[in-house]
Amino acid sequence: MVKARRLWSRYLPLAACVVVGLLAAGVVLAHRYALERSYRTVEITVDADDWTALARRTGRDQNALYGEMRHLGVRSVTVYAATLRRLADQGRVTVMTGADVLDAARIEPVVGVAGRLVQTGSVGPENTYVLGPVPALREIGTALAVHLGASRVKLLEGSEPALEIQGRGQEIEDASLGLLAGDLDGLRAQRLAVEFRTRNFRQIAPDGLHAFFARLGGFGERFALIFDGPQVLGFDTLIPQVAAEMQHAGFAYGRIESFTVRRRQRGDVELARAMMPDVIRVFSLTPEELAGLTPDQARDKYLLAARERNVRILYVRPFLSTSAGVDEVQANLDYIGSIARELLRDGYQMGKAAPLPESTVRLPALEFLLMALGSLAATAIAIGVVAGAFGRPIPLGSLYGGVGLGIAVTAVLLARHHVTLWSQILAFLAALAFPTLSMMWFVPGAGAAREDSPDGRAAVGGGRGQGLMAASIARLWALSAVTALGGVMVAALLSQWLFMMEIRAFLGVKLAHIIPVVLIGLLLVAHDAPPGGVWPRLRAWLRQPLLLEYGIAVIVIGVAVVFALGRTGNLGLPALGGLELKTRAFLSHVMTARPRTKEYLVGHPFMILAFALAALGARRWVLPAAVIGAVGQVGLVNSFSHIHTPLVYIFLRTLYALVLGSIIGAVAVEFLLWSQRWWPDRIARVPRRDRTPAGQSPHGGERLTSPETMPMP
Repeated sequence: MVKARRLWSRYLPLAACVVVGLLAAGVVLAHRYALERSYRTVEITVDADDWTALARRTGRDQNALYGEMRHLGVRSVTVYAATLRRLADQGRVTVMTGADVLDAARIEPVVGVAGRLVQTGSVGPENTYVLGPVPALREIGTALAVHLGASRVKLLEGSEPALEIQGRGQEIEDASLGLLAGDLDGLRAQRLAVEFRTRNFRQIAPDGLHAFFARLGGFGERFALIFDGPQVLGFDTLIPQVAAEMQHAGFAYGRIESFTVRRRQRGDVELARAMMPDVIRVFSLTPEELAGLTPDQARDKYLLAARERNVRILYVRPFLSTSAGVDEVQANLDYIGSIARELLRDGYQMGKAAPLPESTVRLPALEFLLMALGSLAATAIAIGVVAGAFGRPIPLGSLYGGVGLGIAVTAVLLARHHVTLWSQILAFLAALAFPTLSMMWFVPGAGAAREDSPDGRAAVGGGRGQGLMAASIARLWALSAVTALGGVMVAALLSQWLFMMEIRAFLGVKLAHIIPVVLIGLLLVAHDAPPGGVWPRLRAWLRQPLLLEYGIAVIVIGVAVVFALGRTGNLGLPALGGLELKTRAFLSHVMTARPRTKEYLVGHPFMILAFALAALGARRWVLPAAVIGAVGQVGLVNSFSHIHTPLVYIFLRTLYALVLGSIIGAVAVEFLLWSQRWWPDRIARVPRRDRTPAGQSPHGGERLTSPETMPMP
């Protein structure tokens, strides 16, 4: 321990910088925590089309149904833009093509406005004709002029008026008409707000966007626009104009949360950036997703979105298929009411959602500069210690110079107000440096960790039974506490509006999972390397013939690594079915924040095993156990990089993972002690060969030696 402290004393000035950076990070996170506590108004909005279909099928009055939902906690209804097809389906107008009119006239005489058009010979077979009340036709004509231009839309007045549109086809029948007079009267009577949903325009006339939003603004509602289909409005060349018109009208962008690339709407990131800060996160379940869920499972997904991902609009569709003998309407009312009740129980408020103010989540320049100093200093220490462990010491002057250069870059970027990418880089460096340093300090044999005691057993504790178990668990918690400091730094550096709205994300998530794990493995190899260092040993291994058993092991490990990396990030591989999903659901119900599987089930138990194996002298198995255990440490830091998750849930998730991991690890240690009677004697101790020149350590100082250790397999 004394020798390790002597080694670390070389980096005391840099360590002081790390402490200063962590203090600044604490100030930033305290402000973020207060902001998250105040941003707790959730809006439950219902899909107008699906709930209307449910009301019609069951014979219920639609307005009365909306009134019941308002009482249960619903605060708005999302209304789709009117189209000719929708209006015709609702019986509000009649839509025909000129060809349809002429075909009908050949079969029998046509009366009414269609007959008059046929008699005068003014029917164009390629035109579209809309029949209905004059006020509705005028509104439709004005709305269609947004897309087609006024010259292609003509109102044929008379005793039987009609709207003549030059052209026909899906583009015209599905063109967004916005909202029409009277569309909102029933909802307003039930004291429900309205959100608006529309598809991207296929064509737009000059000044059409301004006219479209001017008509929407005339309804006096502050809509959150939730776009329908695979594209946002304006994709891909008109997004800046759409954003400008939305902000001028006072509208917000309801950005739908997506977990797969296929579901993500094209142009959503660009529009969100242009709309900053008028963006609200929306969570919805598609009809296809609902078909595979029970109401309880769907409710849990909505609750998780509000609690752990800063989603503030819950877009709820009804279950349109229920079990035989079940009242469809009542079952769906119970379902939507359960969502609201759980949110109220958690301290949320039901109301009209508002965007998160961007001005409240900016990083002050001083705190950012100090955090940059801390992150850069931690990186410099990690580089210096790792290089020393590999026998390639780096002069302190070079490390200080690197930190100074990083601070100069930070100052320049702060002056130019371009710190987003630099924040991601600094957070990435912190995510690499802190877990690497913590594992080097605590894992026996990992470079700067405490050396073995003279009897060949690690300083983690040579006792048996409860003493060994307690010591190993205590080491895990101490290790995780240091690693969590890196998470604190990452969370503070990325506590900005773009990251909280998940418009920008943590940079290099895959590398942050790989590099510390690989480093800890190499450091453990270097610890037992013969004279000449780790690289000759690795080269010798690569030249060895590949035995079948090692080939199988490499394949299994490779598949496990690919699978683990695929599970990182929101757009990664989904959860395994069956047992894992049931376990997740159970933990979500019994714990405030569900811990991550790779931490409590894999990483933490194996790290406890690594400590216990080192204490028992089984150094051969410390390497694989520690490498697997490192997965838990990098996962711990990664939890803090989810900036859209409130801090309280991150800390609780980390704590629960440590508790569960400690319990599982304790069972594993107990099994290890029970099985020790069958260990061959050769596992216990094998003399370690000296690997450095006499009188010199790989760090350039006094040599750290230990009389006994196991060579690598």
